[in-house]
Amino acid sequence: MSRPATAVNGVSDGGGHATVHVSSLVTRILGTPPPPIDSRALTALLIGEGMLSEAVRLAVGILVVLLPGFSILLVAGVRERLWLAGLSAPLTTGFVLLVSLFTGVTGLRFGLLTAVVALVVVLLVLGGVRWLVRRRRPAADPAGPAEDPRLRTLTGRAGTAAQVLGALIAVAGVGLGVRMWHKGLGSWRTPTQEHDTVTHAVLTAFTHFTGKAAPWQILPIDVVHDTNVQFYPPGFTDICALLTDIFGDTMLSLNLTTVVFMVVVLPLSVAAFTAAVLRHGRLGRGWVELAAGVAALVSVQLYRPGIAFAHDGGVLPNAAAMTLMPGLVAVMLVIGKRHWGRAVLVGVAAAGAFNLHPSALTSVALTTVAAMVGLLFTKAGRLAFVRALLPLVLTGVVAVVLIVPDVLALLRLGGGTVVDAPANIPGSPLRESAELVARLPYGGYFDPGGTMGQLVLGLLGLAGVIATLLSRRAWPLLTAWLFWAAVMVSFHYSPNSGFGATIGRYYYRVANRLDTHVYLLIPPLAGVLFVALGLFVVAVRARNPIPARLRPAVAFGLIVVLLGALTVTSFRGYMNTGALSLSQRYAAPQFVRYNAADDAAAKWLHENAAPGETILNNANDGSTLLYVDYDLPILNIVPDGHSPIEDNITLLAKFNDFPADPQVQNILRAKNVRWVYVDSSAPTVGTDGHHWTGQLTFSLAPGLSGLTGLPGLTKAFSSGTVSVYRLDLPQTPPRG
Repeated sequence: MSRPATAVNGVSDGGGHATVHVSSLVTRILGTPPPPIDSRALTALLIGEGMLSEAVRLAVGILVVLLPGFSILLVAGVRERLWLAGLSAPLTTGFVLLVSLFTGVTGLRFGLLTAVVALVVVLLVLGGVRWLVRRRRPAADPAGPAEDPRLRTLTGRAGTAAQVLGALIAVAGVGLGVRMWHKGLGSWRTPTQEHDTVTHAVLTAFTHFTGKAAPWQILPIDVVHDTNVQFYPPGFTDICALLTDIFGDTMLSLNLTTVVFMVVVLPLSVAAFTAAVLRHGRLGRGWVELAAGVAALVSVQLYRPGIAFAHDGGVLPNAAAMTLMPGLVAVMLVIGKRHWGRAVLVGVAAAGAFNLHPSALTSVALTTVAAMVGLLFTKAGRLAFVRALLPLVLTGVVAVVLIVPDVLALLRLGGGTVVDAPANIPGSPLRESAELVARLPYGGYFDPGGTMGQLVLGLLGLAGVIATLLSRRAWPLLTAWLFWAAVMVSFHYSPNSGFGATIGRYYYRVANRLDTHVYLLIPPLAGVLFVALGLFVVAVRARNPIPARLRPAVAFGLIVVLLGALTVTSFRGYMNTGALSLSQRYAAPQFVRYNAADDAAAKWLHENAAPGETILNNANDGSTLLYVDYDLPILNIVPDGHSPIEDNITLLAKFNDFPADPQVQNILRAKNVRWVYVDSSAPTVGTDGHHWTGQLTFSLAPGLSGLTGLPGLTKAFSSGTVSVYRLDLPQTPPRG
C-alpha cells in the first residue's frame, strides 16, 4: 500500500505504490502462499477509500492496542475503571506475547486472524472458568480500597459533575496530544528518518511477511534466508505487524502504534496511578476522577518519553514500554487479598511490558516497591500492604515464567553478555543536578545545551509534592517520586558510579531514559495538587463566605480556570515545541533517510528485479524500503553497517574491488547479487567505537563509492541521489 505525497525538506514524496498481498483466512493460518490480492483495492471495496481518514486509522490503532486487554478484563469480571484504564494496554501486550509464543512453538502463522481466533478462544475459556467458579462459590471477591466506607466522596450532583468533568478534561488531553503528534508528523504515513526505526520497520515487515513473531525468531540479520537471528524485543513490532495486516503499510502501522501509546495509553496509565494513590489517601468518587482527568491532560505535555525518544534515535519500543509503567504500578497498589485471578492477569501484563522492552520490568518493580513503602505510613496502608503481598508474589511468578523465552533468547542469541556502557553524560555539580528536577531541560539533540526546559511542569510537580505532604493523602506517590528524584540527581552528579549509576545500568546509563521516571510522576502529582485545592475550598469552614452547597461548584470552577490558563499559556508552548521536535524527524526532517527517490527506486526494482535476485544495499539510506514495502531480498538491515555476517561487511568495505578480487566475486555469486542500490547522500549515524571502518561515524559504505565505469556494472535507474546498478559478473572469477 503506497504512502501519500508528503513534503520532505521541500521535496514532494510521491510515494512508491507497493502492491501488498493479503492472505485469505484459511491459508493465513496454515502458512500456505495465497493468490495475490491488492490490499488497497480490498480496503477500498470494504470501507471506501474516502472514509479511510486519519481519524479512522487512529481509531483502528486504538482498538488493536486496547481492545484485547479490555475484553479479557471484562470477561474475567473486572469492572473497575481503574483496572480497565491501567491494565487494558499492558494486558494486550501480554496477550500478544502469548500468541507469539504459541505460534512460535506450533509453527502456525502469527497475524491478525490468528490473534482474533486466539482472543475468541481465550475469552470463551475465561468465561467458562468464571462461570464454573461462580457456580461453585457464588461469594463475591473481597472489596478493595474502592469500597472502603471511609472514603471521602462527592455525592449527588456534585459527584456526577466531578466525574463528568474529569472525563472531559482527560478527553481534551487526548485530543490535544493527537493534534500535537499529527502536526509534528504531518500524516500518520510519514516515515521517521531516525536509525532505530529502520530496525522497527524491518522487523514489523518481517513478522507481517513471514508470520514469525516469537522472541527466538526475532530479528534475523539475513532477512533473505531467515538466518543469523539476533534478539530484539518483539512486542512493539508484533503489534505493529497486526496493524500492517489491516492497512498493508508498515510505516503507517509504526506511527499509529506509537501515537496510540503516547496519547491514549499514557493518559490512561497515569490516570489509573493517580486514582490508586488517592484511594489509599481516603479519596473516592468524584475527587478521584477529577484528579485522574487532570493527570491525563498534563501527561500529553511531557517531552519524555514519547517525543524525546522519537527525536533522539527513534527508540519507540522503549518509549511505549515506559507508558505502561504507571498503570501496572496502579493495579499492584490496589490488588487485594485472594485476588488470585487478577494477580495472574497482572503477571501476564508485566511479561508483555517486558516483551516490549526488558527495562520496563525494572521500572515497574522499582516503582512498585518505592510506592508500597508509602503504604507503610498509615495503618490502613499497612493493612493494604499485607493484603497485597501474596497476590503480588503470584504476579511475579507468572511474569518470570512468561519472560523466560525472552530471557533465553536474549542470552543465547544476544551473545550472553550485558554491556555495561559508560554514561552518555558528564557529571554535574550537585546543585545543578538537583535543579534538573525543576528545570526539566529538553536536552538531547533537540536542545544540546540544555537551555530550554519545561519549568512550569517541573514546578507543578514540586507543588504537587508539597500538596502531598500537607494533605497526607498520597504517600505512595511521594515515596515513588523521592526514589526516582534521588536516582536522577545522583546519576547526573556521578553518572558512572554511585546509587544513580547502579540503577542506570538497567537503562544503558542513558540520562534520557533514566530521567523519564521523574517525568511520568509529574501528572499524578499535578492531579493531587489540583484536588488538594478543591478539597481546601470545600472543607474550609471558618470564615468561609461560600455557602456549603455551592462550594463544590466553586472548587470545580477554580480547577477549570487554573488548568485552562495553564493550557492556553505554558502547555500550549510545550505542545508547539513538541510538535517542532517531532517535525524535525517526520514532517520537515533535518536529515533525510527516506524520500521520493527511494520510493521511486524501490518501485522500479519491484517491477524489474527477477525473483531470487539479491540486492546489495547500505541500510543507512532508504534502501530498506525495498524489503519493508515490497519484500525484496536486501542484504543489509543494520544502519551503521556493522553486521555479524562477515561477507556482508566485506561487500560494504570493498565491493568496488570486485573486478579484480576473487573473494568479493565469490561472495557475490554465492548470494546471487544482481543489483546494487546506492544513495550518495546517506545520513551520518554514530558507531559503537569498534567499527570495521575505524571511524566513530558511518554514512556511505566505502565499497559503494566510485562505481562509475566498473566493468560489468551498469546504471539501470537513477532518481535524485539514488542510483540502482545492474551487476553482470564474468563467467569465471579472476585468479587470486
